[in-house]
Amino acid sequence: MATFEKPKPSEGIPADLLPVIRASGVLTDRQLADIKSKVLSGEYPFDVKELGERLVHDKILTEYQVNRFLKNKSHGLVVGRYAILDRLGSGSMGRVYKAHHVLMDRVVALKIIAPEIVSNERVVARFQREMKLVGRLDHPNVVRAFDADQTGNVLYIVMEYIPGVSLGQRLRKGPLPVAEMIDYAGQAALGLAHAHEQGIVHRDIKPSNLLLGEDKRIKVLDLGLGVLMEADLEATFATADGIAVGTIDYMSPEQACGKDVDGRSDLYSLGCAVYHLITGRLPFPGESPIERLGKRISGKPVPLADVLPDSPASLSRVMDRLLAHKPSDRFQTAAEVAEALQALTRPRNKSGPVNVSKSAVIGQDSTPSDAPAPAPSPAVVKMVRPEYPDWFRPLAELAEKKPGHALAVVSGILTLVFVFGIVLGKLL
Repeated sequence: MATFEKPKPSEGIPADLLPVIRASGVLTDRQLADIKSKVLSGEYPFDVKELGERLVHDKILTEYQVNRFLKNKSHGLVVGRYAILDRLGSGSMGRVYKAHHVLMDRVVALKIIAPEIVSNERVVARFQREMKLVGRLDHPNVVRAFDADQTGNVLYIVMEYIPGVSLGQRLRKGPLPVAEMIDYAGQAALGLAHAHEQGIVHRDIKPSNLLLGEDKRIKVLDLGLGVLMEADLEATFATADGIAVGTIDYMSPEQACGKDVDGRSDLYSLGCAVYHLITGRLPFPGESPIERLGKRISGKPVPLADVLPDSPASLSRVMDRLLAHKPSDRFQTAAEVAEALQALTRPRNKSGPVNVSKSAVIGQDSTPSDAPAPAPSPAVVKMVRPEYPDWFRPLAELAEKKPGHALAVVSGILTLVFVFGIVLGKLL
């Protein structure tokens, strides 16, 4: 049975739940009439809390919706064509909800952009241009966007709903195993490679924007939303402990300095995220966001080997390139990063010659490599006699058995023919 939040003392439980549900717009008139009929017939309880539990049990409403109704809150549960089902989380740029497209009967993830960002017309205009690029994205390691719109003062983007957790949530349980994280990072790099090919720079790669699905596939979240971070850079740094604390710990030096960025900035951020996820520590530690930011701009990260002594040297080399201060010293494309990470877990052949038997090549059972090679079988020659005309067969048999005699016979015949030709010529 569902359990519900207790309303605050200042929030009165409504005497009748149906008017609150009707005002929200999440159910049709037909559904409301059906509920009312069942309440009057006694099939559904009169008590508002018990009624709410029953509607959740029958999958007519969600716990999130009923909890709001029990607090007498009916507003904000319908955005455009989408009915809000549940709250999934919140971040620096807004809140994310699980929603339902009423006409298409499709569950989606709906992100409502923070009102303070929507108030900046220049940023909203750039966001709308960016969404045209985001609509082109179609890659297994990228969360697809279905829709983006503005209803009144509400700006939102609609994405595919992926059951799973972000790597930021996963980090709360402790650092991730190195081999596992290398796989995840390689997938993220492939998703970024696709986005960069479409002209999109993420600008906000961090653990919470890397979604781990139930199928162990990584999907990059919030592509195209990075432009919203530029709404008010001064406020971002001034409130670093609030809105931008997660961003500062992963942003590239050029981004922190307000310079133009390209895909290599995302690769730096990916390196920071990987470092944090496998060590549980930030590559640029500090007591405050400003201190950490200063180290990022002027210093070098704590070497990975200092934090993870048992980590392979090959991983440290990859991390050093990802976290290089100058973009020119990093990997130049996300595809290169994906290849470098995949190479870390790719099986390698041992040094030295590799013996491959012929039988293995042709698909037969191979013999042990230390067994002596079998002696070659002697060649068998089989004579095939041509078919000769009957008049020529005696001469052919004579040539096979006694080639000298056959030659003498042929020579004699040719001599007789020659003499006969001379005699015949004189007579004529």
